[in-house]
Amino acid sequence: MKRNIQKSLFIILTLVILFTTITAPHAVATSVSLPEPTDDFFVNDFAGVINSDYERLIQNEAVSLYEKTGAQVVVVTINSLNGEAIEEYSNALFRKWGIGSKKENNGVLILVSVGDRMSRIEVGYGLEGALPDGLTGRIQDNYMIPHFRDGDYGQGIANGFMAVIQQIYKEYDIKYKPLEYGYTVDDYGEESENTSDAILILLFLALIVIDLIFFRGRITKFLLFTASAERHNRDSGGYGRGGSSRGRYSGGGGSSGGGGSSRKW
Repeated sequence: MKRNIQKSLFIILTLVILFTTITAPHAVATSVSLPEPTDDFFVNDFAGVINSDYERLIQNEAVSLYEKTGAQVVVVTINSLNGEAIEEYSNALFRKWGIGSKKENNGVLILVSVGDRMSRIEVGYGLEGALPDGLTGRIQDNYMIPHFRDGDYGQGIANGFMAVIQQIYKEYDIKYKPLEYGYTVDDYGEESENTSDAILILLFLALIVIDLIFFRGRITKFLLFTASAERHNRDSGGYGRGGSSRGRYSGGGGSSGGGGSSRKW
């Protein structure tokens, strides 16, 4: 009887782990040709939808942020994803350009595909605590997409960019005053933040307890080993990390594991 219970628990635990692994974000190679960054690096308006005033604003604020914190926030607009999933495209582009530092992985990519009417905020490993998925989603919902629907991409992108860098300054405990833009960020409803993350954490804790009681931690050890090997493989190749040497600024070798959020309007 006890053996049957253990066997059933083992099957359930294995299925849950497989489901979580399959549904978790992964870096997948994209078949679409990825662009090289412009000389400005922080502003890459390939779709031609950001006017010069907003371009200057974003560039100046991004440079200031980089010089004070080492974090890099890069804006990219494109005409089309050419059928590629925006999550895969943004993750591959993030890694190819090496946004953020290699040591701290403190980069953010704000990607807008105008023709697909889709946007994504991709967050490097080191800033996932400051910019969790729920928060990046609300930044897009509240400050970017309403302007995109009106065709004002410059205003929407500037709003999202300013919201993102304000959260990064808070993470580095630096008081922030915009250089030339009267923008104020609210709390985005932080009291409801990370509800889904909390559920996942509780689920994993329950699974670990079951594993320790019935299987002496063998599944947990295997899972940790697999995750470590995957992280090593992601960081050691596949997307030409290291950034571009064009212009004054370039990526520092930062990486992303799929953190962030996507929106369609």
